[in-house]
Amino acid sequence: MSTEGEKLERFNPLVLYNILDAVRRFEPDFYAHLCRSYHLDADRILGLFSEVETMGGGQLASIVRDLRAHQAYHDIVYLAGRNTWLSWQQQQHLRAPIFTKGQNKLTTLIKQQLPEFLGNASFILMLRGSVQFLEIRDSVFTREVKHDRPLCGFYSGFLAELATFCGLEHATATEVRCCSQDPDAATCLFQIGT
Repeated sequence: MSTEGEKLERFNPLVLYNILDAVRRFEPDFYAHLCRSYHLDADRILGLFSEVETMGGGQLASIVRDLRAHQAYHDIVYLAGRNTWLSWQQQQHLRAPIFTKGQNKLTTLIKQQLPEFLGNASFILMLRGSVQFLEIRDSVFTREVKHDRPLCGFYSGFLAELATFCGLEHATATEVRCCSQDPDAATCLFQIGT
C-alpha cells in the first residue's frame, strides 16, 4: 500500500521476481512468509510478465523493507541483480556483442537498459580512465532507512553481470557510497572496474 507522499513508479517485474527467487534459494521458509504476506505465489509472479510490462513500486519497497533484516540480505539482493540481467538478456534474446566489446559497449548498455530497473530513481554515469562510476539517486533499496552497510547490492550484481556480458570478464561493480550509511550523501555511488 503506498503512502500519500510516495511517488507512483513502475519497475520491470523481473526485479521482484528475481528478488523473491533469490530469497527462495537462500531460505524457503522466509520466501513462503513473504509470499503469504504479500499475496504472491509462483503463478501470480509469472503472471506479471503476461499481464503488464511493469509493476508498481509500493509492493517492491515493502518486500525490500522486510528483507533488510534478513542475515543474508546482501547476498540475496546481489544474486537477484545478477539474475535480473541474465533473465532480461534471455527475455530480449540478447547476444553478447561480437565486435563492440568493452567499456564503450558497457556504457551504451547501462544507458539503454538500467532505467527499466530503477523506478523513479535517476542516474549519472561517469568515466575516469578504465573505471566507470555510476551515481543513483533515490534508490528503492535505500529509501527512508539508515544502515551500517551498503544496501544497493542489487545494482552491483546487475552491473557486474552486464560487464561480463560486454566481455569485461574480471570486472567488479562495488557500491562505494550508500546514502543509507552517510546522512550527507544524496546518491549511492558504484565503481565498475576491470
